[in-house]
Amino acid sequence: MGAGHSSSSRGDSAGASPPPAQAQAASLPPAEKLGAGLLLTCDGEVLLLRRAGKHNFGTWGLPGGNADPGDADLLATARREAEEEMGPGVPPFEVLTQVLTTRGKRGQKHYTVFVARIGPEDRASWQPQLNEEHSDWRWFRVAELQAANPPLHPVVALALQASPHREAVLAAIAGGAGKP
Repeated sequence: MGAGHSSSSRGDSAGASPPPAQAQAASLPPAEKLGAGLLLTCDGEVLLLRRAGKHNFGTWGLPGGNADPGDADLLATARREAEEEMGPGVPPFEVLTQVLTTRGKRGQKHYTVFVARIGPEDRASWQPQLNEEHSDWRWFRVAELQAANPPLHPVVALALQASPHREAVLAAIAGGAGKP
């Protein structure tokens, strides 16, 4: 595990059930492609990036992507992708929860979303330095995403709008709001 973040979810203890994404993966079709991303949250808002590449152009998505053979685990994938897409200064974060989304005709694309809180001081002092995959970044209130209905990347739509992911993600965002 790299420096600068914690992978423990609140309430985890020795002998506890597997993380939600691992438990869900046991009942899914085999993964042909694995990926991961970070849904950064602070004070009840989430950071999204506007896609500039040919895939899902103009949608608001997460920093993330496909797992590489050198990644120690999917959290390492999410961290590496965040640094590639937003620059090397991604602030320290605490993983609040994780959800496994699936896409593809057979559900063969498995993508883990790590909901991770950064502190207000880090948010105030940090500005993502986007690579060519993105044209803009913005902090959104979840209610704003639901009311304004901006174009969302399919993974973000699954995480924020589809059951059972929505409940876990929204609870983590709400639970992480206002913490130091």
